[in-house]
Amino acid sequence: MNQSKEDYSALLARIRQVRPESASQSEDRLKLPAPRTMVSGKKTFWINYMEFPTILRRDPDEFLNYFRSQLAINASLENGRAIFMGRPDKQSFSALIQRYLKDRVICPVCGSPDTKLEKNKQVLTLLCEACGARSAAK
Repeated sequence: MNQSKEDYSALLARIRQVRPESASQSEDRLKLPAPRTMVSGKKTFWINYMEFPTILRRDPDEFLNYFRSQLAINASLENGRAIFMGRPDKQSFSALIQRYLKDRVICPVCGSPDTKLEKNKQVLTLLCEACGARSAAK
């Protein structure tokens, strides 16, 4: 048992030496555009909405439901744009995108954005495709 622990430690040290520094920040390779919004009357249109669920590999409806619940306002999808009944500002969208990444995209174990959401018996689980970790999504 002690021998295998030493072997593991030696392998881990070797991997850390060989691995490039950029590999530790896999979140940095996830490049998202800035949200483009437009206000018209009492509605806010998120023009480039569909770019986000596409880049993050998430269901557009699930992504919209997250924003709908966090902003506590009604929203719908129409022609690839999200329409919010109200006037949330652009900073609200940016902050919620960062929170969504932390809660439902980035693996809490290895920090990889290569994850997918699974729903089992009303429990939303984050499954990491890089390290195989399963964790509860917030």
